[in-house]
Amino acid sequence: MDVERVRGYFNEAGTVQHYAKAVANVGLWESEKLLFNKYFVRKENLLDLGCGAGRASIGLWEEGFESVLGTDLAESMVQESREIAECLGCPFRFQREDATALSFAEGSFDGAVFAFNGLMQIPGREMRRTALREVCRVLRPGGVFIFSTLDREDRLYSKVFAVADDPEHDLSQNDQLVDFGDRHFETEHGTTFMHVPLRSDVVEDLELAGFEVVEDAMRSELARESAAVLDFSEDCRMWVARKPS
Repeated sequence: MDVERVRGYFNEAGTVQHYAKAVANVGLWESEKLLFNKYFVRKENLLDLGCGAGRASIGLWEEGFESVLGTDLAESMVQESREIAECLGCPFRFQREDATALSFAEGSFDGAVFAFNGLMQIPGREMRRTALREVCRVLRPGGVFIFSTLDREDRLYSKVFAVADDPEHDLSQNDQLVDFGDRHFETEHGTTFMHVPLRSDVVEDLELAGFEVVEDAMRSELARESAAVLDFSEDCRMWVARKPS
């Protein structure tokens, strides 16, 4: 799986509509609200990476945050975000950005978000590390980065990856995989990619990028989510990291 195939999936009309529906039907997760309100200040300048159709950006606006720039690799998602925001009266801007090569100056943002496991949809660990370095670069000293990942050691994925020779994740049998932990998920809109990391791998990558880990916990440990959220996404690990002052 390469980045252009990932971008192609998220540019598909069916995928865009799936994420657009999530703006209205899902909104912010309770765990996201908890962390955003705990670590971000209403007047801060925030960056929403992998914004999709604007679920997190618009959710932050509804929570009273005043300055959010939404970005996504897929042009169709950016356009959908703009149209939904305009319809709702949300004043936030949206633009296309590659998280591995952000166009912003160093220290441009007070905080950043990469919601719904978006970081792990970047193929290749080195490219994910590049994205983390870019996020750290564009944050001011002391800036906070909140994101989520799946977890290879949780109840579901510990069973999935326990089958060592499964071609769904066995690198020797599947040349579409880059790193151990990669998975391809079939959806009604096509095939999407997701890396399922170990917690220790994420900690290592954050520290290499220049972050310090503030806290992390499974979503189910932080909050009780609505049926809509549970239907939209499986349990994942929520992360809070900080660029040292």
